[in-house]
Amino acid sequence: MVLEVYNELATKLGMSADVVVILLLVMVTWKLIWYGIALYKTIKENNKKWFVIFFVAAFVLNDVGILPIVYLLMDKYKGKWGKKGK
Repeated sequence: MVLEVYNELATKLGMSADVVVILLLVMVTWKLIWYGIALYKTIKENNKKWFVIFFVAAFVLNDVGILPIVYLLMDKYKGKWGKKGK
């Protein structure tokens, strides 16, 4: 059943089923890495609001890791952005 779905998707995309599975694994790995880093930073900084957002988004939304990347960039430049406003 699952193999049939991959074969059908691969046929529609003009790829082999192996390529579709590899791309899926790469996307899942990419997402887990970014969410893992972001969740670790939120726990380390005791930022409960962002932790809940990431935890829910990791299991409900499929954003391919864009949300944690934005958070990490915001956190990285937090001091620089804060000083510009003053």
